[in-house]
Amino acid sequence: MKIIFSFFIFFNMALAQDPVTYLKNFDSKVYSLKSKGVKDFVVDIESNRLTKQVNAQQTFGKVQELLFRVYWTQNPERLAVEVMGLPEGFKEVKNELKSGIIQFMDNLIPQTFPQRFSGYKFSSPRLREFVASDTTGIAPIPSFILKFNDQDRLIEIIGNKPVGELSIIPIFEKTSFSDGKWVLVKQRTMTNENGQFLTITKEIEYEKVQGIAAVSRVNYTTEHKSGVEAKPTRQSDDLIFKNYKINEGEALKYFLADTKVPAQVPGRVDSKPE
Repeated sequence: MKIIFSFFIFFNMALAQDPVTYLKNFDSKVYSLKSKGVKDFVVDIESNRLTKQVNAQQTFGKVQELLFRVYWTQNPERLAVEVMGLPEGFKEVKNELKSGIIQFMDNLIPQTFPQRFSGYKFSSPRLREFVASDTTGIAPIPSFILKFNDQDRLIEIIGNKPVGELSIIPIFEKTSFSDGKWVLVKQRTMTNENGQFLTITKEIEYEKVQGIAAVSRVNYTTEHKSGVEAKPTRQSDDLIFKNYKINEGEALKYFLADTKVPAQVPGRVDSKPE
């Protein structure tokens, strides 16, 4: 009887440690607009840094308010971005600005582990630790190590780069609005390569919008230095998320208005032709 009981415990532990099952389970415990039943939203994002860059170029005179309007639908999943506040035309400039905002989309719709590590195969060398190994042979980072604590909360992602180091430390909390789910409130990304050290820290704030907690502000602080003893240079950027329209069908109307806008695919943001 003891042998059967021991086998049962071991079997359950093995199931719990299965990488795909474990990581999907963690994804289900992370708070997001999707987890609150949001199927359609529009939001405007304002970037202090990008607005200053545009005004420094003096191409458009003084730009009072540069906005990036984001449209998203869940079924089918589509994501698009339009630049607001600039004159008609200037397609290349607008596309360049969009590329500067694309990297922030994960704050709104976090990618799942299968999406984030597409092309990687997971293994588990030890309890609550997983290795994602590139199966394509072309990924710039051949493998990652994902570490979890005894609460099954992600605490660090280490990128095993051919040269240098990469470490991502997310900070999750359970809040009054998250229904027991983990909320990402801060994340620090540290890289060093050939004596160049870069640290990016982001802090995320939320506020209630139409009864749902949504991202309202993300502050990014970037520190760079050449050499261990060098004095770092620092710059920051505030992203303001405002004018939400949640589950009002506005994003669906946007996509239906122009059938040329294709469904969103990972790593790409579409928009209507200029």
